[in-house]
Amino acid sequence: MEGLRLEVLGTTPELPPSPGAELVLYLVARPGWRGREELGRLLGDVDAAVAAVRASPYGPYLDEEGGRLQLRASSDLLDFWQDAYRDWAKTAERYGVFAEGLASPLPAFQEWLEGERREILRALWGTAVGKASALLDQGGRDAALALLAGAEDVYPLEPASALDLADVYWRARRPADTARVIAAVMDAIPEKYRDRARLNLAAARLRAGEDEEALALLRALEAEGGEVGPWAGVHRGSHAVLSGDAELALRLADEAYAAAEAATDGELAIAALMLKGEALTALGRPKEATHALGEALGIHEAMGRSFSPVALALLAEAHAAWGYADKARELAEKAFREARAQRDPYAASRALWALYRAVGEAGYAEMARREAAEAGHEPWRRYLEVRGDAGRKDNQ
Repeated sequence: MEGLRLEVLGTTPELPPSPGAELVLYLVARPGWRGREELGRLLGDVDAAVAAVRASPYGPYLDEEGGRLQLRASSDLLDFWQDAYRDWAKTAERYGVFAEGLASPLPAFQEWLEGERREILRALWGTAVGKASALLDQGGRDAALALLAGAEDVYPLEPASALDLADVYWRARRPADTARVIAAVMDAIPEKYRDRARLNLAAARLRAGEDEEALALLRALEAEGGEVGPWAGVHRGSHAVLSGDAELALRLADEAYAAAEAATDGELAIAALMLKGEALTALGRPKEATHALGEALGIHEAMGRSFSPVALALLAEAHAAWGYADKARELAEKAFREARAQRDPYAASRALWALYRAVGEAGYAEMARREAAEAGHEPWRRYLEVRGDAGRKDNQ
């Protein structure tokens, strides 16, 4: 005898009375043989559930063997899971609330049903995020953003989904949206992850140009110390150097580097040295800047990482300020190629600005400003706008 075909997403088929209804739905969601002990935890009286199903049109499709039960049935729920996390269009088309409108009088089953509904919705969201990430990898930023906007319309933000979404918005150069979704769930984020989320929120607000709120949060994180305190200092220092306070940036870079040494944290050391090099260049100390940036690249190499195009661009700018225009140009061109390969307009803008500082061609400065407008990095965009053409080879 062939099996049944059931539609259980966005609708509820006619079912036997409880606890038979619960038995049917559970066996649809968990195909294959299921033991009575497992079923009893959700249904209570398994014999009553079996009797209810036997007396319904589902009876001929319920098999029992050796204390195990199965329902010979296919469903749109199984089709949904076949496509979930792989095919956004099919997943979205098939999505619906599992057994919509049904509320079970059995507390254990109702709890399971609500959890199952959340998992199905989470799979829809995860498929959207994965597809959006793939589109970004392929250069389809507009399509990725449209997909995320549509998914947000149907998915209630919760900590896990919001942080996934924030990551994708960050990659898509939408810092204001990154900040929005983190802020929406901040109070619900588990305490052990909250400081990192607060740091990410502050970084996003800085990039979005929301300076006052971002800096207040960064100062609070620095004062509290802990793992993210030095990182907060790096972010505040990056803002300071672009805002004209290179002395503050240098002090924060040195503090962060000391913390990195104490914690043997290579990532923090790289960030601190990049900030130090940028600050030293701004202070007219390019020789020292090249040493700091060279050390950052050395840590990249020791960690088995490819060189950051931003680090290369900063090193190029330091060489340009030191008077080594040919070396600066070589480094800046390499940085630009890497930035293009990574589809990173901020890094591309930094590389183009370094080229401008090296050779003095105004076209590079204009290209740097255009890339900055695409980068979603408001402090850097403002930095370039304020300078205009004033930076034309003033280092030589």
